[in-house]
Amino acid sequence: MEENRNNNETEEEIYRFDITNEFIQTLPLSGYEGEILLLDRQDQVFPAIKKIREHKIIGIDTESRPSFHKGEKHPISLVQIATPDTVYLFRVNKTGMTDEIRRLLSDRRILKVGIGLRQELTEIFRDKRPKEGIADLEVIARHNGFKKRGAKALAAHFLGIRISKSAQTTNWERDNLTKKQIDYAATDAWICLEIYKCMVESPEIEINPENIN
Repeated sequence: MEENRNNNETEEEIYRFDITNEFIQTLPLSGYEGEILLLDRQDQVFPAIKKIREHKIIGIDTESRPSFHKGEKHPISLVQIATPDTVYLFRVNKTGMTDEIRRLLSDRRILKVGIGLRQELTEIFRDKRPKEGIADLEVIARHNGFKKRGAKALAAHFLGIRISKSAQTTNWERDNLTKKQIDYAATDAWICLEIYKCMVESPEIEINPENIN
């Protein structure tokens, strides 16, 4: 998406879709209501990954302990993976970022979809970030003319729902996650899978190798 074609061009002419906060507030508050598996032991990781590998497309998100000071950054605490019937929450601050998780996230045969996924995978893999089997919804939205490309805006546009982000800046390294945190984390991975399905089915959205990751 070009930022500006000339100085006289307005935002309305640049962006095809502008999801306003006012519009989002009119939508019903909703979230994931299916099965959630919370995994905080290493012996739970392999069986979960084996089940996830039965699917060709999965939704991905991560959470980290929030930083409130300049230059402060914390490692990923939680990796959320959504399949059509289950969301798996891997507490990697307890299990570690295991080889099984890394191999899944780098497997080009399984399409991983997420919002800001390139940045999250870069944090996990550094300069060896996988570039195949990835669909970054933020990138797709940018190429298709969306002004706002975050989770709330895309969920509103494609799913017709309003999602809560109130748990985003909570402590993801606490010993026991709250129900609010668990529901929030599961919803963030689930919407990625659902938004991608809607994008694929929409005649207004173009998805090709140049705008997918």
